[in-house]
Amino acid sequence: MEQSLQGQAPGVQVTSNSGQPGDALKFTIRGIGTNGDSRPLFIIDGFPADDISFLNPNDIASVDVLKDAASTAIYGTRAANGIVMITTKKGRAGKMNVSFDASYGLQNPARKLDLLNAQQYANIMNEASINSGSVPIYTPDSIAKLGTGPDWQKAATNKNAPIQNYSLSLSGGNEKSVFSSSFSFQGQQGVMGLPGRSNFERTSFRINSEHKLYKDLIKTGENLTFAHTRQRGIGTGNIYNNSIRGLLNATPIYPVYNADGSYGKSPYADEPNPIGSIDYTQNNQTITDRIIGNIYAEAILAKGLTFRTDFGADISYNYNNAFIPVYNLGTNNSNEHSFASQGMYRNLTWNWDNTLTYQLTAGKHNLNVMVGTTAKKYEGYNVSGSKTDLIIADFDHAIIDNGRNDSTRKVFGTRSMNALQSYFGRVFYSYDDKYLLTATLRRDGSTKFGSNNRYGYFPAFSAGWIVTNESFLKNSSWINFLKIRGGWGQNGSDRIDDFRYLATINSTYRDYYFNGQKAIGASPDKIPNPDLHWEASEQIDLGFDATLFKDVTVTFDWYQKNTRDWLVTAPIPDLVGTGAPTINGGNIQNKGIELGINYNHTFGEVNIGIGGNIAFNKNTVIDIPNQEGVLHPSYNGVLSSNMDEYFRAQNGMPIGYFYGLKTAGIFQNQAEIDGYTSKSGQKIQPGAQPGDARFVDLNGDGVINGDDKTKVGDPNPTQTYGISLSAGWRGFDLSVLLSGVGGNDIVDGTRAYDRFYNNYTTAVFDRWHGEGTSNSTPRVTLGNEANQNYTRFSDLYVHNGAFMRVKSINFGYDLKKTLLKRLPVQQLRLYVSGLNVFTFTHYRGLDPEVGYGIDSWSSGTDLGYFPQPRTVLFGLNVKF
Repeated sequence: MEQSLQGQAPGVQVTSNSGQPGDALKFTIRGIGTNGDSRPLFIIDGFPADDISFLNPNDIASVDVLKDAASTAIYGTRAANGIVMITTKKGRAGKMNVSFDASYGLQNPARKLDLLNAQQYANIMNEASINSGSVPIYTPDSIAKLGTGPDWQKAATNKNAPIQNYSLSLSGGNEKSVFSSSFSFQGQQGVMGLPGRSNFERTSFRINSEHKLYKDLIKTGENLTFAHTRQRGIGTGNIYNNSIRGLLNATPIYPVYNADGSYGKSPYADEPNPIGSIDYTQNNQTITDRIIGNIYAEAILAKGLTFRTDFGADISYNYNNAFIPVYNLGTNNSNEHSFASQGMYRNLTWNWDNTLTYQLTAGKHNLNVMVGTTAKKYEGYNVSGSKTDLIIADFDHAIIDNGRNDSTRKVFGTRSMNALQSYFGRVFYSYDDKYLLTATLRRDGSTKFGSNNRYGYFPAFSAGWIVTNESFLKNSSWINFLKIRGGWGQNGSDRIDDFRYLATINSTYRDYYFNGQKAIGASPDKIPNPDLHWEASEQIDLGFDATLFKDVTVTFDWYQKNTRDWLVTAPIPDLVGTGAPTINGGNIQNKGIELGINYNHTFGEVNIGIGGNIAFNKNTVIDIPNQEGVLHPSYNGVLSSNMDEYFRAQNGMPIGYFYGLKTAGIFQNQAEIDGYTSKSGQKIQPGAQPGDARFVDLNGDGVINGDDKTKVGDPNPTQTYGISLSAGWRGFDLSVLLSGVGGNDIVDGTRAYDRFYNNYTTAVFDRWHGEGTSNSTPRVTLGNEANQNYTRFSDLYVHNGAFMRVKSINFGYDLKKTLLKRLPVQQLRLYVSGLNVFTFTHYRGLDPEVGYGIDSWSSGTDLGYFPQPRTVLFGLNVKF
């Protein structure tokens, strides 16, 4: 569902942390505005939710993205990052409608990295060894015997991985009651990993109905969805459990399988066979049952006066388990005890809205007044455990009680809860359908804050002028509609852990021994902050909507959004002896423009549609309230275990910008090294050799160190865009969707430089290997060179991340319109679709659409990306 919004709305960016089936996407509206959770709020048929993974896309009737504070202010605390309003399909009075949709497709990786084969690898390693002052590792005879070696990517590719979707829906009703229901199934296999190790299945059922009572004075209804999902996946994300990274770094000098069917072993003790590692360590499953929906009643109390009550709940039960067998993939890669873990989670969120609305029309005056309340509560429970030495050692029996070794039994349990209480009001006034005014005020109280600042107030105002209703434009032949609008408003955010304002007590891992007896220990978990208060987002928006020549619609917005009083963890010295407090501090600004243009026209029997949108956004951190004005990463070992800090948030810079050394080419000879001196005549890089990177001494002190680090890249795109094309003729239809980003950078951390023997891509052929051979890529070494070409972060890691992707091409034909007019159906459409068809980019990695970052405010780091598949789908739409 989220992927279908890519390129469809200006200012909306959807990126993936992983292309693995079922993995979550990263959804950003008008740039990242917080160091915390930047996800928007989803409103499904009036009920708020944090994700829409349970939804069947065929059930959706419409999607609206609310971006400005004036339109989102009515949702207060939960709307600081924007709102995605989703309305599912509703029934209509009249004949019952039945529809069936089916599709089946094949998926394959759109790209694979060009890695070195065995002989190429051996030659490069020999050169690296010589450059490091050692003798060659491989002899000519041993190189000749290596051949090409294994293709690790191919060994892990699930070729023609199937994807299938089936949906059956019914809708209908009469003047008093209407309904709409559906049943659907989605199944998708991952394109990487061993068979059955990466897949996602979802079975869902939806029922919506509405009923009119007592002479239509009362209306009741419900919107309910049940979803059962099952997911298995290989490791993605960080460097420590990333199956794709393992494949891309594996040396090509030993076989995937030995002759007896066992897994081949690397000559390096700490290198596991990546295929064997997937087989042995990636046995996991997550099963979720989720019911989400609301019931509502609406009553007309008097003329113009309406009361509505809406109660909703989101209930989910999650179960996961994992299994690791006994295995031996090398001296440092083995497991002597089979292992099983289980976890069960129960989450309940309920939300109750009550509103009273008064509508008055008097002549040219139109007034709408609404007041209301919201009560929301969340409760979550978790129990999990593990044990070793299983009696029946396989994944199907990965149950704690199947373990025999009671001394290794571990059991955990947690509980979390929070609540929200809100009061709100909105006044809308219009005069003569020309002049529009709206004012909103919301008061939110959250249990995540102490009594000193539990409540926050969030106002908003907006005004509009429908110019085409003025006499001087009423009869315009080319301006059919023109509305000028502007708004200002504030939203809040309480997206932090519970009870951060308190000094909570923790007993985890605090046991101790006294007189030889084990005792349970406890200690304060963090420093309290009773003055912790709301993070606030303030935004101003100016724009217009227009229809020109009846066929062209134009939308334009200029906005400036400031988010202040971030909810951050304060830096404290280690001698404090407990966790740091959460404080308010930090201010970030997103400022930009958005433009959308669409053209639709019918030429006889031909329908044409052309649409495009583009958004420009500038992201700047205004203030971080500590002595250095910097927010550091949660930890630094992101690219490799010994890598220095490479991204941060800092005053005057975009959030999450890449922070490292700048290079000024490659030293071609010793004379250049000798000539690169400080003001005092000392060599700036005395340990360098020809072929090493020339680092820029930014502060001019004659030494290359952390004081010379600066901005070397920005993961935040300065522009996002989308293009849509559609055409129809008789029973044929064609649609094309393109999306892209520009102005952003990617850190290519695919190769881990903390292990000298890891494989390279063929980009290493562009390295320096003699004077004049390269001025951009350093010589190869065993990673022990004094110059630290790759073991400290620099712009050598940073690459242009811009891309344009042909997201989908869909071609269909409705047999009912021409060949089979007498069939007792409304529609019989066959179609073929291509997804992720082409990608135009200069980035050499598996996929330029990289959303991964170790912190919520960071992105653009490629550590080995599970690629989004290129898919060919064949489908059928039938309506009775």
